[in-house]
Amino acid sequence: MNYRSYLQRKTRQPAFLWRLVIWIIALGFAFGALAQYWFQPNPAADFAKKPSSNQWQHIEQLAQQGQWVKAWWSIPERMLADYGHTGPMLLAIFAGCCWLAFLLHALQVKVLRDARLWYALAAVALGVLSIWPTLFFILVQEEGWGLHESQELIPGLRFFIIGVGLREELAKLICLLPLMPLLIKQRNELTILLVSACVGLGFAVEENIGYFIGSHGQAAIGRFLTANPFHMTATGLIGLAVSRAIRYPREWAPQALATFGVIVFAHGLYDAAISIPALNEYSIITTIVFILIIYQFFRELRQLRTTGRDTISLTATFLAGVALTAAATFVYLSATLGCGPAIQNLTGDILTMSLMVYLFLREMPETMVRV
Repeated sequence: MNYRSYLQRKTRQPAFLWRLVIWIIALGFAFGALAQYWFQPNPAADFAKKPSSNQWQHIEQLAQQGQWVKAWWSIPERMLADYGHTGPMLLAIFAGCCWLAFLLHALQVKVLRDARLWYALAAVALGVLSIWPTLFFILVQEEGWGLHESQELIPGLRFFIIGVGLREELAKLICLLPLMPLLIKQRNELTILLVSACVGLGFAVEENIGYFIGSHGQAAIGRFLTANPFHMTATGLIGLAVSRAIRYPREWAPQALATFGVIVFAHGLYDAAISIPALNEYSIITTIVFILIIYQFFRELRQLRTTGRDTISLTATFLAGVALTAAATFVYLSATLGCGPAIQNLTGDILTMSLMVYLFLREMPETMVRV
């Protein structure tokens, strides 16, 4: 038996996969103990650098004064300020790399000269760049439209749907469009779906840096299994719909517009159900919205992907990514907080995210979960 046959067989055996996960997490505990020893926990050290709130206030003042061009060109400096927080930045990049490995695996990229690899990497970079117009749209909506966050039901829904959902999905789509002619030229909808998803991944990586700074890295596992795939799948579906509308405008233009509108609405509703007190008792909405988006993405993926067996299963790549992110988060928290607090902070998150792990295992093209 050669190594390809061995990996094909082993990475489709649940017992082997769970042993792999346990070993990765065990190594994470070992490196976490070493990190605590070498770095002497100092919770505030990495979060006291280069605060960006003053920079954003300055940009808001420029917008209030009508100096929109200056406000636009001031945004990159605000984005770069977060990169001074080395730990959260590296953690966000690491989690992003785990998802990128999954997308490239699903894309069946096998050699460096494959153009799809470079399209995917360019898409991630464009996704990171899409935070720039997103922040500018915030200024336009707040200062131009008077649209502000509210805890009340109707104003809150308006803010999250017309505000958050619209600006983020529109910014990602704008940054995807330069790649669209090259993707359509490929005449491969799997490439379009997954490269478009890479734009969403780049957006999530950049956005996660701020979340990881605010949570001292504790949000890493949760956002790996929620924000990252949500942005990936939403942008992937929009990109696929737009490509079909460009190729067949009469048949697909209305559906592309509807797809964009539905995803904007779903995105806004997802965030609103988390943030608006009146919707707290209906928090199941977030899970339903998330599951529907993920289901539709994997439905397209299963239909477009070739049936040839990969050497390593997609399930193995996904589980390794989850385990590696959990291990890396534990190492980082051990270095900044200590092993004891790291365990306390991550235990609840890991248990909560087990449902999301099950969801992904259920939807994988070569799923081993039938219930």
